[in-house]
Amino acid sequence: MAEKRVKWGIIGASSWAKNTFGPAIMAAENGQLCAVLSSNQAKAEKLCQKLGIPTAYSDLDAFLSDPNVEAVWVASPNHMHARQSIAALQRGKHVLCEKPMATTVEDGERMIDAADKAGKLLSVGYHMRHHPLHQRLRDDWIAGKLGEPICIRAQLYFAYPRPPAEWRQHRATSGGWAICDVGTHLIDLLRWFLGDATDVHAEMSSLKFGYETDDHAVVTIRFANGALGLADASTGAGAPAPRLELYGSDQYCICEGTLFGTGGRVSTGKLSHAPNTTDAEFAALYQLQAESFGRAILDGKDLQVTARDGLENVKIIEQARGY
Repeated sequence: MAEKRVKWGIIGASSWAKNTFGPAIMAAENGQLCAVLSSNQAKAEKLCQKLGIPTAYSDLDAFLSDPNVEAVWVASPNHMHARQSIAALQRGKHVLCEKPMATTVEDGERMIDAADKAGKLLSVGYHMRHHPLHQRLRDDWIAGKLGEPICIRAQLYFAYPRPPAEWRQHRATSGGWAICDVGTHLIDLLRWFLGDATDVHAEMSSLKFGYETDDHAVVTIRFANGALGLADASTGAGAPAPRLELYGSDQYCICEGTLFGTGGRVSTGKLSHAPNTTDAEFAALYQLQAESFGRAILDGKDLQVTARDGLENVKIIEQARGY
């Protein structure tokens, strides 16, 4: 008897859907990709042909009426997340919404309300939580193996070689560029390790591209446990590898290059001791994310990322950007 699989539909036919989200679902041991929705029918059909997906749509109502679609991966521009997610939830679909879940806290709350009323799952695409290495580190951190939490720093520079899509250039449609594109991942990691935030401060600039949205954001956060977090995100500057640095009262751990799941190095050590450095394993983060969401649907497993996690992230972004 064949193992049951979640039947997925994707909203969005961008290069990310073509090269990342779609292949992740197709590689998932419990997933099946059945439909794609794009505002452009020809674009949807082209993606379907490339990936061997049965059905292409350009009408949201028709897409959500497809009985083969059980779960929807919302991968559209940020300002469309709330409307499309709510529509999918109201039509009885589970939703995995790309980050950030919304451009405003109000929209995020509406999404959670829709999920609660529909009795369907709503998660947010923070795929970095799904790295087995990060999960082991968090277990050690929570267990106190690094001592009392003092500070976590996270850095991710993803330098765009050319101007982004127009919707990223405007606050109303993106909610912020660097902070909502890559910074939101870092904020999620800080919250995952450190818990609830109490104070948020930020500085942003747009020195490379000059749009009204930021291409560099530095966010400092104080958490309820007294620890501090720093998220340093850029879409204008480059760096050798993303970093996640954990500092406890007894030990530190520095991860270089692990945030993308493509390998990297992990160094751990104590004060006055030489660090121990090991290679990090490869992890197909988007596939692991799809499989985890599938297990929540099929087997009732806990969500790795809850809708409330997504909402708290948007709250921090709202405080950071000041609008």
